[in-house]
Formats: sequence, structure tokens, C-alpha cells
Amino acid sequence: MTGILPGPAAAATTPAGPTEPPLVDRAHLLADIRAALAATGGVLLHGPAGIGKTALLDTLAQDAGPAGGTVLRSSPTAAEADLPHLALIDLLGEALPGLAEDLPDHLRQALECALLHRASQPGTPTDPLAVRVAVLEALRRLARRGPVLVLLDDTQWLDEASRQVIAFAARRLTDRRVRIAVTERTAHADAAPERAALCPPGAREIPVGPLGERGTGALLRERLGLRLSGLTLTRVHAVSGGNPYYALELGRSLAAGGGESALAADPARPLDVPHRLRALVSARLGELPDTARQSLTVLAAARTGTGLPATVTEPLAAARRHGIVQQNPAGTPQFSHPLVAEVVLADAAPDTLRAAHRLLAELTADPVEQVRHQALAADAPDPRLASRLHRAADTALTRGAPGTAAELLRLAADHTPDPDPASRRLLAAARNAAAAGLPDLARACGERLATAPAADVRVHARLLLARLLGPDHPGAEPLLTAAAEDTGGHPALTAAVHQERAVRALHRGDRAEGLAELATAEKHADHADDPDLLVELLAQRAPLTLLTDPALGLAQLERGCRLAAGRPPTAAAVFCREGLAVAALRSGDLPRAVAEVEALRAEVEAAGRTEDLANVLYIAASVYERAGRCTEAYAAGRAAHDLRERIEPSPGPARVLGGAAELNGGTADRAAHLLDSAIRAAESDHDREWLAYAHGLRGRAELLRGNHPAAAEHLARCLLLLRLMEFTDPALFLVDADLAEALALSGRPEQAAATLADARDRAARLGRDVLTLGLHRAEAHLTAATDPRRAADTLRALLPDTHPYPLELARAHLALGTLERRARRRAAARTALQEAHTRYTAAGCRPWQQHTAAALAALDALEADPTPVQQQILALIRSGATNREIAARLHLSVKAVEANLTRLYRQYGVRGRAELARHRD
Repeated sequence: MTGILPGPAAAATTPAGPTEPPLVDRAHLLADIRAALAATGGVLLHGPAGIGKTALLDTLAQDAGPAGGTVLRSSPTAAEADLPHLALIDLLGEALPGLAEDLPDHLRQALECALLHRASQPGTPTDPLAVRVAVLEALRRLARRGPVLVLLDDTQWLDEASRQVIAFAARRLTDRRVRIAVTERTAHADAAPERAALCPPGAREIPVGPLGERGTGALLRERLGLRLSGLTLTRVHAVSGGNPYYALELGRSLAAGGGESALAADPARPLDVPHRLRALVSARLGELPDTARQSLTVLAAARTGTGLPATVTEPLAAARRHGIVQQNPAGTPQFSHPLVAEVVLADAAPDTLRAAHRLLAELTADPVEQVRHQALAADAPDPRLASRLHRAADTALTRGAPGTAAELLRLAADHTPDPDPASRRLLAAARNAAAAGLPDLARACGERLATAPAADVRVHARLLLARLLGPDHPGAEPLLTAAAEDTGGHPALTAAVHQERAVRALHRGDRAEGLAELATAEKHADHADDPDLLVELLAQRAPLTLLTDPALGLAQLERGCRLAAGRPPTAAAVFCREGLAVAALRSGDLPRAVAEVEALRAEVEAAGRTEDLANVLYIAASVYERAGRCTEAYAAGRAAHDLRERIEPSPGPARVLGGAAELNGGTADRAAHLLDSAIRAAESDHDREWLAYAHGLRGRAELLRGNHPAAAEHLARCLLLLRLMEFTDPALFLVDADLAEALALSGRPEQAAATLADARDRAARLGRDVLTLGLHRAEAHLTAATDPRRAADTLRALLPDTHPYPLELARAHLALGTLERRARRRAAARTALQEAHTRYTAAGCRPWQQHTAAALAALDALEADPTPVQQQILALIRSGATNREIAARLHLSVKAVEANLTRLYRQYGVRGRAELARHRD
């Protein structure tokens, strides 16, 4: 906030170099800015300090450089606001020598004096009008040489003399080759800017607002290498208000002081606000009376919407006068910026803070919130309070808030004197935190259980910590070893350890070890009375069985669902339900797959199980894609990407899902960018499964780009990785037909034929008839290498009216259009391509829709419509005229008529006069 919180130092605002990471979470804003500059020649960006206005200008400057344009830039500071014409010196000082010969003498002299390139005559003031006209003419002359981009940063500090000159020129610049981008600091994004006169008439005013939470996380990751997740990221984002500068300062403080782990262990703990951010705030707080500071502590500790009595709100008048507090639209007080609240909490004395929570407990009607405040107000462990906190956690779970339950259970553990029940409450807190997608809190709770008195608590805590590390983290092995030593031969605990080892072995592609560990786990589970454990083992066994025996795999999933029915939700129960959707998906029963995944998504969302939701959204995106509902696939895929970015230790899976979403509703280029990043991450993590999917999707992106050799390389890598993991079901990931097509179109027919033969064999063994159309399409491309007409005729005869996978049918029509064009049957090609375009449009599949539209445009460009003479011949054919009659009527030779008819047959994809006479284009 201007005047409340400091922004970045003005001297540090230098253009980003070529190695600077790209702007984060600003793609849509940049697109708006570029469009505004193109349409009106000007744009005014406004927003608070640190929001990223300068970074946007940096990007515009980088855009203009490679295009060969001239970039003129000024970035004044507060200390320079009284220096006349300083901005003009920044803008034109270096360009002036090259303009000297282009300007009339009197204008050149006036400009040289204003820019201090020459001394003015003693007693002769510089003519203001001459300076203004000189700047206008200088810009016009630069524009004759190429596009000019004028960048004016921090114009709230622009010197008055420069302001008047630039405003004069801006009003008169009608040449769009001169574009002006202006930034102005305002108190907030919604505040009205005052520097619009610096832009050409009609220029757009665009507010620069805060980053979203995902953008804040990406910024910290890209700029600082700091990967925050869960509550920690949420807190940093909330306290920064989405301001990039504040977020980076807070992130640096966290990284330097190890505050991330402390914050994870105690989410109520205030962030360590760096000195540069707190200095001005602390000074203003120090001017307030004690009553106002006590009221600010209550306001900072209260949840949004808590009604506060007059005894709290009236002393806030002094804070209002200092700009620390303001009224929100509902008429209740709020801090002018979340950072202020954080400083208030950090500076509050423990007694003051406990008193604030005691007051809030009395004011709060909600029992869950009330007991939370009571716990934060307590100064010693209280067993009765611990019981109330545990009951409140149960209430939170029934409300679908496992994150709240986790925090309440953590507090309950802290208030439980007996170590055993305290540790069990802490384990429950860790499990609920993990389910809520709060891995930092889950990890902090789990790490406290290394010395729990009960072996089962220690074992389950270590297994949870291993899962939180991810399937390939080397730190998991010591945890699993310690857990195995702690089982004491207990069947359920032993089975749980072997099951986790099976997960890791299968994930790294060691199928033999994975199956052996799973069999050992199942053997021990037979001696344990633990339905949840059985569900977990079925959830792990069934997907493997589905690859070789779909019917048995489906039966195992259904058994798991029956065992889980009526029990509290677990990740394994959700996984079994997901498996039912996947089984239906692979068999082509899309109505059942959609129904299963939509019902499951609703239940998981209602339960607040964020970790499970991330996977359900992934399954939903896959189901919607194969159901031909690409708009929904894009939305689900983006949501899955955002969740996984926030909660998972590795970025690979999230970026695979982001790339898949782009292939449904975005662009091939954005998909390729995300998938290249996913490939690097998966290779670093030795994650074969997600690496396979990343390569497969990357291959599809290259098919869209028309780069068939590159597509074949990625798709072949995908298929190889799937084979290494023994993922042999061709319906798991639709790679075989695409690979065969890419190989055929890359001039590698033998490899294409071998790929097709292998895929047909596997599809037949598993009864995957739903894949036949895709394989027909790929085989048609292979046949077309020697006989495109026969390939097109064969594929057309095999096309069904409907298909369980609508995009496969659209793709087949697209292939048919391509084959018809190669067969020189233009009208038939147009018909097939239009059918494909219609189907892709109905599915909402933007990348393939655009690809098909481009194919139609290329068809028109390749073979023009009939010439006027051919149109006359066509009309006479339809009237029944013979070739000789046509020749006589049009004064042509009979051979010329026959040659034109041959072209018409080819263009319309017909075989003779009779078909041509009946055809209507």
C-alpha cells in the first residue's frame, strides 16, 4: 500500500536480463497489454508498489528488442521528481545524435538544450513549445525507421517538465508505430490512476492485480528455488496479499531462517516479516495508544466475519487515522494490508495474545471456532480442553474439513498429558492433514512421533512420512527400515510395511520385486482383522490384474468397494472407486465411467479430502477426454494441475496434467512447454510412469504441430517405458495408433507395421475392441504410402456412425480427409475434414479443431476452386451436354474439355461424368 508499506527500492528496478525467469502467472495480463498496445497505441498499468508493473515493462522491452524496434525508457525515482526534463534525457539522450540531421535547426537546438547536450545562450530561456514540438518530431522520425516503444515507469515520480512534453506529444501521435506503455503506483489496483494523459487518446487503463496462490507458489519456486506447499504456501500468499515483491521478501526470510518447518509445526505462528517490510509499519504502530494496539491484536487474531464489540472497534479510530485499518464493504474494520496484521501478531506479548483469544472465544458462537480460541488462550495443558478439541475435530470432519480437524487434533495432542493418547491424536492429525492436502502440517506432526510409546503409532507415522516424501525419495528407505523393525511381527503392521515397499518397487518399474512384496503383504493381511488394510491391498492388486485379466481386476475392485462401504473414507477406498471408473473407461463404457467419477468427485469434495481430490480430478479429466467432453476435461485437468502443484513434492505429475489439459482446451505450444518441464522433472525423479505419460502427450503435441519424426520419437519412448513397467493394456494410454501413424508419416513403414501388429494382438487378447478404429486409422496411413486411394476407400468403409471414444471418430475423419487429399479427391477431402471439424467443435477440443481448420485452409490453398471455364463445363455436364457439344459451345478442343474434366473428377473425388453431374459442392 502506498504510504503504508514500502515497495521495492527504486534503484533496483533494472530491466531483466535474458537469463531472468519468465513472468509468473501473468500470461493473460500480458496478452491484454499487447492487444491494447496494438489497438490503441497506449496502455496505462496501475497498481500498488511491488505488484510487478516494472517486470511487465521489462517483458515488453524484451519483446520489442528482437523485432528490431527502438525502445525508449525512463524509470524516475522519488529523489529525481524535481529535476526538469530528466525523463526526456532518459528517453532521447542516446538517440539524439542520430536524429540531429533529421530535425530542423531550431527544434534540434531546443531539444539539445533541454537534454543538456548544449548550453543555452545566457539570458535566453528554452522555448517550451519548441521542446514539445521537437520531441514530437523526434518520435515521428524514429517511427519512420521502425516501430518505437516508449516505456514510462513509476510516473508518479515523473518530473513536471517531462510530463507536460510527453502529454503534448502523446495527444498528437496518431502513428501506431509509436506505442506508449506507462506505469503508475496507486494505493491498490482499483484506485483511479492520474497519468492517463501520458498515453495516446483512447489508451486502455489496466489494473495490475495480485497473483493467485498458485502464482505465488510458482514465483517462489522459479525465483528462489523455494517449493512451498499446503498451509505454508497459503500463509505466505495470504500475508503477501499476492504481491510478488512481498512474497519474495517473505520467502527469502523463510528460507534464510528455517521458518518453513517452524510454521508447519505451528500454523498459528506468525510469519517472520523481514525488516524492510516491517519498518514503516512498526513505526506507525508505535505511535498508537495501548488500547488501540490491544484492539488490533484482537482484530488480527479474529477470523474474517467475527463480530467485534464496541470495546474493540472504538479504539481502532486511531489506527484508521494512521492508515493501518480501513472499513471493508460490509462496514466492519479490516487491516489495510495482511502484512500489517502479521506484524501485529508477531509483536504482541504472549499475555496480550492469550487475552485476545479468550475474548474471541466468548464472542464466537461456532463450537469448533470457540474451542480453537480456548486452546490458543490456554497457558498450560488441560485434559478436558483436549477432549473438547477432539470432539470439535470430529465435528469438523462431518463438515468436510479435515484440515481444520488436523489443526484441532494437533492442539488436542498438545493439551493431553498422557503420552499414548497424545501420540494417537497427533497421528490422527497427521493423517487428516495429509488427506486435506497439507503435507507440511502432516510432516510436522508425523516427525514428532518418532518416540511415541506405542509401536503401531511409530510404524504408521513412519509409513506416512515415507509416503509424503514421494515414491522415489531416498530418504524413505531408512523410515521403512525403522518401521519394519518396529512391527514386532504384528500381521497388520508387517503387511502395511510390505505394501509400502510394493508401491515403491512397482513405481520404479521393478515388477518382480513389487509383486513379491505385495504377495507377502497379502499373506500377513490374511492373519489380521483389518478391513481397511484389505481394501488397501485390493486397491493395489486390482490395477495390476486389470492389465492382464480385466474381468478379474474388475471383480477385485468391486470387492474392495463392498468392504469399504459404510466405513470412514480412506485413500484406498477412493482408489477402488477410481478403479471402477478406469475399468469402464478402458472397456469403452463411457456412461458408467462418467457416472462413477462424477459421483466420486462430489463425495471427495464434500469430505474435503484434497489429496484424494487431486487424483480424482486426474481420472475425471481422462474420462471426460475419452467421452469427447474436452471443455470439462480441460477444467478438471487444470484443477488437478493446480492441486498437485500445491501439495506434491515433485512438479512432474502436475505438469503432465497441465500439458494434457492444454491438449484438450489450450494450445499445442503451451502443452509442449509444460511437458518438456515434466520430462525433465520425471527424469530427475526416476519416475518411469509419469515420464511415459509425459512423452506420450509430448508426441501428441508434435502430431498437432505436424512434426511426425519428433512425434514418433516421443511416442516410441512412451511405449518403451510402459513396456518396461509391463503396462501392456493398449487401452491404458492410447499410444499405439498414434505411434504407428507417426512412423508411417515419417517414412518408416516396417516399424509402423510391427507396431500395428503388436497392438492388434494385445487388443485382441484383452478384448479391447474399442481400440480397433484407431488402429484402422493408423493402418490407412501406412497403406497410403503406396496407394492413397485404396487407403481412403478402406478407411471410409470402416467408419462407424458413432464410437465410445468420440475423439477417435473425429480423428478417423481427419485421417480420411488427409488421405482423400493425397488421393487428389478434393471434394471428398473437404467433406471428411468438415466432418472432423464439426466433431472436434462439438467436443470442445480446441487444439484439434484449430488443426483441422488449418487443414481445410491448406486444402483450399493447395487446389483452387474450379476456374470459370471449368464452372461452365460443369454446368453443361449437368445439362446433359456431350464433350463435343461442350467443345463447340466454349470454342475449345475436345482434348481440352477432357483435360478439364479430369481435373474436375480429381477435385470432386468422383470417377466419371455421371457422378460429376450428380455432385453438388
